[in-house]
Amino acid sequence: MGKPIRANVKINAQTRLAILTELERWRDRELGTQLSWERVEAFSGYSRQALSRHADILRAFQVAKEALACPGRPSRSRARDDELAFQDRVIVRLREEVSRYARLEQEWHARWQRIAQQCGRLGLSLEELDVPMKVIAVKTTRPKRTR
Repeated sequence: MGKPIRANVKINAQTRLAILTELERWRDRELGTQLSWERVEAFSGYSRQALSRHADILRAFQVAKEALACPGRPSRSRARDDELAFQDRVIVRLREEVSRYARLEQEWHARWQRIAQQCGRLGLSLEELDVPMKVIAVKTTRPKRTR
């Protein structure tokens, strides 16, 4: 019997990596040739709908199914060279993910600089923006500024 389906738990990065690794093992025929969403649900504990919402998991499932459909593909277990190649792919994917997050950070930084500039142009200081909401609600309202 597989893991119970976790309806309210989101798939985190570590779980996603474990699912992708398991699907690669299916692709390499280490776990047999009868891959189905039910089997993926059983070892992951997530429903097919939750799993297929993640493009990388859906793509890995489709690649595994296509690989299993090829009758001439030999079965193989992961040898040391295969494991090193797998780790190299993981490292490349993680580096791409880090660079994507670095780009996002730069975009956010630029956005917050624009926000700070606009606030200064409108006469608001960053200190005023940092005041907790309760204090702002208690203060008397400021007259609207005209442009």
